[in-house]
Amino acid sequence: MDRDAIVRSRRREDALEALEFERQRERALAGQIDAIVVEEDGPRVDEQVFARMEPDDVALVRELLGNGGWVTDEDGDDWPDEDGDEAEEADADEVARLEAEIAECRRRQQALERFIEALGA
Repeated sequence: MDRDAIVRSRRREDALEALEFERQRERALAGQIDAIVVEEDGPRVDEQVFARMEPDDVALVRELLGNGGWVTDEDGDDWPDEDGDEAEEADADEVARLEAEIAECRRRQQALERFIEALGA
Protein backbone atom coordinates (compact mmCIF):
# COMPACT_ATOMS: atom_id res chain seq x y z
CA MET A 1 0.00 0.00 0.00
CA ASP A 2 1.38 3.39 -1.07
CA ARG A 3 0.27 5.66 1.78
CA ASP A 4 1.65 8.78 0.13
CA ALA A 5 -0.35 8.10 -3.03
CA ILE A 6 -3.51 7.66 -0.96
CA VAL A 7 -2.92 10.94 0.86
CA ARG A 8 -2.05 12.81 -2.35
CA SER A 9 -5.16 11.48 -4.06
CA ARG A 10 -7.42 12.44 -1.19
CA ARG A 11 -5.83 15.87 -0.80
CA ARG A 12 -6.21 16.48 -4.55
CA GLU A 13 -9.92 15.59 -4.33
CA ASP A 14 -10.39 17.89 -1.33
CA ALA A 15 -8.49 20.72 -3.02
CA LEU A 16 -10.46 20.33 -6.26
CA GLU A 17 -13.71 20.45 -4.30
CA ALA A 18 -12.58 23.58 -2.45
CA LEU A 19 -11.42 25.12 -5.73
CA GLU A 20 -14.82 24.53 -7.34
CA PHE A 21 -16.54 26.06 -4.30
CA GLU A 22 -14.38 29.21 -4.58
CA ARG A 23 -15.09 29.46 -8.31
CA GLN A 24 -18.84 29.23 -7.67
CA ARG A 25 -18.54 31.76 -4.88
CA GLU A 26 -16.71 34.17 -7.19
CA ARG A 27 -19.47 33.83 -9.80
CA ALA A 28 -22.15 34.44 -7.17
CA LEU A 29 -20.36 37.55 -5.87
CA ALA A 30 -19.95 38.87 -9.42
CA GLY A 31 -23.68 38.31 -9.94
CA GLN A 32 -24.41 40.39 -6.83
CA ILE A 33 -22.27 43.22 -8.21
CA ASP A 34 -24.09 43.00 -11.54
CA ALA A 35 -27.46 43.25 -9.78
CA ILE A 36 -26.38 46.36 -7.86
CA VAL A 37 -25.01 48.03 -11.00
CA VAL A 38 -28.16 47.24 -12.99
CA GLU A 39 -30.36 48.55 -10.20
CA GLU A 40 -28.30 51.73 -9.93
CA ASP A 41 -27.56 52.45 -13.60
CA GLY A 42 -30.38 50.60 -15.33
CA PRO A 43 -32.88 53.46 -15.32
CA ARG A 44 -30.30 55.85 -16.81
CA VAL A 45 -29.42 53.41 -19.58
CA ASP A 46 -33.10 52.63 -20.16
CA GLU A 47 -33.83 56.34 -20.53
CA GLN A 48 -31.08 56.70 -23.14
CA VAL A 49 -32.30 53.68 -25.09
CA PHE A 50 -35.98 54.56 -24.80
CA ALA A 51 -35.25 58.02 -26.23
CA ARG A 52 -34.27 56.31 -29.50
CA MET A 53 -37.37 54.10 -29.64
CA GLU A 54 -40.97 54.51 -30.69
CA PRO A 55 -43.35 55.08 -27.73
CA ASP A 56 -45.34 51.93 -28.51
CA ASP A 57 -42.16 49.85 -28.43
CA VAL A 58 -41.09 51.49 -25.17
CA ALA A 59 -44.43 50.63 -23.58
CA LEU A 60 -44.17 47.05 -24.82
CA VAL A 61 -40.60 46.62 -23.52
CA ARG A 62 -41.60 48.03 -20.15
CA GLU A 63 -44.51 45.62 -20.01
CA LEU A 64 -42.34 42.64 -20.98
CA LEU A 65 -39.48 43.48 -18.62
CA GLY A 66 -41.58 44.72 -15.71
CA ASN A 67 -41.50 48.14 -14.15
CA GLY A 68 -37.71 47.98 -13.92
CA GLY A 69 -37.30 50.85 -11.51
CA TRP A 70 -39.60 53.29 -13.26
CA VAL A 71 -42.32 55.26 -11.55
CA THR A 72 -45.21 57.04 -13.19
CA ASP A 73 -45.95 60.61 -12.16
CA GLU A 74 -49.39 62.20 -12.00
CA ASP A 75 -49.22 63.12 -15.71
CA GLY A 76 -48.60 59.49 -16.67
CA ASP A 77 -44.96 60.13 -17.58
CA ASP A 78 -42.35 57.58 -16.56
CA TRP A 79 -39.20 58.64 -14.73
CA PRO A 80 -36.40 56.69 -13.14
CA ASP A 81 -37.06 55.83 -9.48
CA GLU A 82 -34.01 57.29 -7.74
CA ASP A 83 -33.14 56.35 -4.16
CA GLY A 84 -30.85 59.30 -3.52
CA ASP A 85 -27.24 59.86 -2.55
CA GLU A 86 -27.32 57.71 0.59
CA ALA A 87 -28.47 54.67 -1.36
CA GLU A 88 -25.82 55.26 -4.03
CA GLU A 89 -23.13 55.51 -1.35
CA ALA A 90 -24.36 52.29 0.28
CA ASP A 91 -24.34 50.59 -3.13
CA ALA A 92 -20.79 51.80 -3.79
CA ASP A 93 -19.70 50.48 -0.39
CA GLU A 94 -21.34 47.13 -1.08
CA VAL A 95 -19.70 46.87 -4.52
CA ALA A 96 -16.31 47.62 -2.94
CA ARG A 97 -16.91 44.95 -0.29
CA LEU A 98 -17.94 42.40 -2.90
CA GLU A 99 -14.93 43.24 -5.06
CA ALA A 100 -12.66 42.65 -2.05
CA GLU A 101 -14.34 39.27 -1.50
CA ILE A 102 -13.81 38.39 -5.15
CA ALA A 103 -10.13 39.28 -4.84
CA GLU A 104 -9.89 36.98 -1.81
CA CYS A 105 -11.66 34.19 -3.74
CA ARG A 106 -9.14 34.54 -6.55
CA ARG A 107 -6.24 34.46 -4.10
CA ARG A 108 -7.64 31.26 -2.57
CA GLN A 109 -8.13 29.73 -6.00
CA GLN A 110 -4.54 30.48 -6.95
CA ALA A 111 -3.26 28.91 -3.72
CA LEU A 112 -5.40 25.81 -4.27
CA GLU A 113 -4.23 25.53 -7.88
CA ARG A 114 -0.59 25.74 -6.75
CA PHE A 115 -1.27 23.11 -4.07
CA ILE A 116 -2.85 20.76 -6.63
CA GLU A 117 0.09 21.31 -8.96
CA ALA A 118 2.58 20.65 -6.16
CA LEU A 119 0.78 17.41 -5.24
CA GLY A 120 1.60 16.08 -8.68
CA ALA A 121 5.30 16.84 -8.29
